[in-house]
Amino acid sequence: MAALATSQPCACASTGGLVDTIIEGKTGFHMGRLSVDCNVVEPADVKKVATTLQRAIKVVGTPAYEEMVRNCMIQDLSWKGPAKNWENVLLSLGVAGGEPGVEGEEIAPLAKENVAAP
Repeated sequence: MAALATSQPCACASTGGLVDTIIEGKTGFHMGRLSVDCNVVEPADVKKVATTLQRAIKVVGTPAYEEMVRNCMIQDLSWKGPAKNWENVLLSLGVAGGEPGVEGEEIAPLAKENVAAP
């Protein structure tokens, strides 16, 4: 995610929110699902990582890579859309007293120099 925030295509495991955030061939590369056992290095996982990175290396420096960078730059990573979708799901449950929230803009956190130190 940090790479996307700086407009760099990513290589990621195909799991969780990364499946929705990293778009294969548009904003990065998917390795597929990797083993969830962190105590074992699976040979199949090593092959997935190596194969994905080889694909990524072939794209770097090409017009396709530049297009991927542009796609990363314009991608909306805010919570506004997902939050609205989630709100709509909750409202569709028809719970008494449920009503839409207030529309607003996402506020960025203060710059590091403006945050009180412990």
